[in-house]
Amino acid sequence: MGTRFLFGFSLFFALIGVLALDHYLHFTWGLFAICLIMGCGGVYELGRMFRYRGLPLDTGLLYVSVIIVMSYVQLVAEPPTIGAFGSLWGEGQPDYLFSLPPAFRNFTLLLPVLACVIYPMIGLTRADVSNISARITNNLGIFLYVIFPIGLILWLRRIPEAGEWLVYFLLAASRLGDVGAYLMGSAFGRHKLIPHLSKGKTIEGAIFGLLFSAGGGLIAFAWAQWATGALQPIAVHWWYGAVFGFFVGIAAQSGDLVESAFKRAAGIKDSGQLVPSFGGIMDIMDNFMLTGPLILVILALWPA
Repeated sequence: MGTRFLFGFSLFFALIGVLALDHYLHFTWGLFAICLIMGCGGVYELGRMFRYRGLPLDTGLLYVSVIIVMSYVQLVAEPPTIGAFGSLWGEGQPDYLFSLPPAFRNFTLLLPVLACVIYPMIGLTRADVSNISARITNNLGIFLYVIFPIGLILWLRRIPEAGEWLVYFLLAASRLGDVGAYLMGSAFGRHKLIPHLSKGKTIEGAIFGLLFSAGGGLIAFAWAQWATGALQPIAVHWWYGAVFGFFVGIAAQSGDLVESAFKRAAGIKDSGQLVPSFGGIMDIMDNFMLTGPLILVILALWPA
């Protein structure tokens, strides 16, 4: 447990350091680099899991998709303005590397649609006809589970003034929930959550994890309000952060369980050996995979 927490907190504060540097310098290149690494690493590890089971997957296509999606979001796309996002924009402007007509900056939410068109077309060119359906489905699944959610987090971060605080909130709610589930589950866990996916996860740990996520969300919202007031348009009441954090905790635990299912299907314990006591890149970022889409949907419908 000690080694796990040592590396866990080291990685957490290293990421906070990169985000703080981006915040201080008023750009997002540090997070952009992290998203590229995480996206390519996730494709590599999931591709390895799929190969264990003899499942078809076009990892080259997915690597190219990571680069295209992250580069578009970083260099071209306008940050979201739908729903409450428009009220979160401060007086600053995103750091565009070059100028383009505004029409080219609003395609981010069309990326999954484009993938659903392009991936089948590429899949149909494969000579292995018996695996075409599985190949297309697997490619789209990895895009929707790994590549697009990471791109969404980078997209949210690029919102002027408020973007960094949304990512701090996401980190606090996700990671504190993970810590709470692990500690409290180890101490008080008696009833297995989904034993055929994860023998260590318990119902008690999951409940405490959600409470820790709510606490992390509350702290992150309060910190943002104290520091800059950047989240004031959505933090109308003090307890909004706790409710928001609770739902982020549900998405974080669900993402963790999905990755556990991939590992069980491949018959492996960890997705890789990158970090001692943690495993691979997917073991580190699995509880972020569903949180970006959740934040997007909630704030698009937010009553602020």
